[in-house]
Amino acid sequence: MDQISANIEIAGRLYRFRINVENEEYLRKSESLIKAEISILNVKYHNRDMQDKLSIILLNIAARLIECQKLNDIHYTEIEDIDRELGIYLEKQGSLDNIE
Repeated sequence: MDQISANIEIAGRLYRFRINVENEEYLRKSESLIKAEISILNVKYHNRDMQDKLSIILLNIAARLIECQKLNDIHYTEIEDIDRELGIYLEKQGSLDNIE
């Protein structure tokens, strides 16, 4: 895997990362997301310091991640159920012996 050096600016600070080339897009999108969230919070909470704003952003992103993980678990369970039902159906049809 090829690695590159990527510079990311968050809240006026520059951070250098060594990342796999295929992950650069995710890092750049993350940087843009954080900058957009900071802009929103600069208006909404202009009297708060940057640490508070970054903490709010981190909490919001973590909550979204947990929500996505919950949805993934639900979908995975649904796919398992469909797979099991399909297996039962194919067994009844005798189709499993003819595959391969």
